[in-house]
Amino acid sequence: MNYISIGFALFVILTAVLYFLVPYRFRWLVLLVASYVFYLFAEPAFLPVLMGITAVSYVCGLLMGKREDRGVRGKYLIAGIVLQVSCLLFFKYQGFFVSSLSSLLQDLNVTESLPELRLLVPLGISFYTLQSLSYLVDVYRGDMKPEKHPGYLALYVAFFPTILAGPIERGTHLLPQLHGRYDFEYDRVTDSMRLIARGLIKKLVIADRLAIFVNQVFGNVRAYRGLPLLVAAFLYAFQLYCDFSGYTDIVRGVAGIFGYDLLINFNLPYLARNVREFWQRWHISMTSWFRDYLYIPLGGNKVSIARTYLNIMIVFLVSGFWHGANWTFIAWGGLHGVYQVVGRATTKIRERTRSRLGIDSDGWFARSYQIILTFCLVDFAWIFFRAESLGDARYIVRNMFSPSNALSGMRAMLAVAEGGRLEFLLSVGLILGLVLLEIIQSHRALDEDLKRQPVYVRWTVYTAAMTAILIFGIAGSPQFVYIRF
Repeated sequence: MNYISIGFALFVILTAVLYFLVPYRFRWLVLLVASYVFYLFAEPAFLPVLMGITAVSYVCGLLMGKREDRGVRGKYLIAGIVLQVSCLLFFKYQGFFVSSLSSLLQDLNVTESLPELRLLVPLGISFYTLQSLSYLVDVYRGDMKPEKHPGYLALYVAFFPTILAGPIERGTHLLPQLHGRYDFEYDRVTDSMRLIARGLIKKLVIADRLAIFVNQVFGNVRAYRGLPLLVAAFLYAFQLYCDFSGYTDIVRGVAGIFGYDLLINFNLPYLARNVREFWQRWHISMTSWFRDYLYIPLGGNKVSIARTYLNIMIVFLVSGFWHGANWTFIAWGGLHGVYQVVGRATTKIRERTRSRLGIDSDGWFARSYQIILTFCLVDFAWIFFRAESLGDARYIVRNMFSPSNALSGMRAMLAVAEGGRLEFLLSVGLILGLVLLEIIQSHRALDEDLKRQPVYVRWTVYTAAMTAILIFGIAGSPQFVYIRF
């Protein structure tokens, strides 16, 4: 079931009506049934996998809660982690491991091919596995008590707004809300609808329009040289941002209708002044997960400098691999790890250089330069994230600044969209509008400003937003990008 389909809208309305009509003590059941029905529509064959992950979390959590001895608790934690990670590795990565090993054997002149299982990857398994793992670790650490009610824990793992692509919720944040009692509140629902509308504009009007050009180039990179490759890489940065942050806005809005506050996943990431700050603003729920459950347990920055750098590289390589069973994602994660290591290693040098040159680090010139440089570094890494293979990524990097056939290549790229140049100019205009709005938003709360306006002003804005979706939205919109991870 597509999050931006009429069917999903009707599903949310029906679920909300039932949710607010039934007594408080049965509302968890309404949401749990709705979540399982939603997953059955999305991935019917793998509901047992979801329920198995939930059962492991529930049993191991209860067993840890009954033991004071940290060593015994640790055994249950390890058992839960091994079972859940093994499931993730089997479904998502066994093909990658087998094909990589087969390639290595062929390089060693061992011709026998290894058997490879062609398995479908359960939708959302990367997200609900991390969510379940964080619950187990939090129970082990004593940050929360184990959830004794199996229904609430099942709802925490399978909650339909978050199950396919997050945000990756913590048990300490979401479980107490699931136990709460919420009545229908007009102001909360209207706030949620504004959030949903914002997400729909990002997805339908901006991301899917940019995807037309991006997919054309990245789907056949060797047909292009120079400017088309550079433009496609630039457009992809905004396509991915609008697609994923639009998804987050929509699911946060849906959860808000029922009274639940999901984690904020994006905070104006392309206004970051360095790559480290970018990761404090981009996919925040994932970044904080790897920080709390991998980086800090490895020692974080409380160890030697060399070990700190190694920890950073491990985290980003694992993060890249988590995104998908492809060397392109590992290269992307490795690049961000290198960015972080180089950034930390050169901090004092850059500070001394700015001081000698008399550059104010908080001045507009320094801020603008840092934002542009950070965007360029991030966008360069996105090439590996989007490319179909490392070979395609290398081709783009080698040829993106080539002047050969630039104009003819651009004409070929523009020809894929109805309207051609007009569609491209509209796309560029939408990006500029988005950047301008985010710059303004970094200085003032636009949503709060809108809520304080008279009714006729608010409804004028709402009508304009819905009109923009209907007129400029791309018909037949595909599913969100991150759902395939």
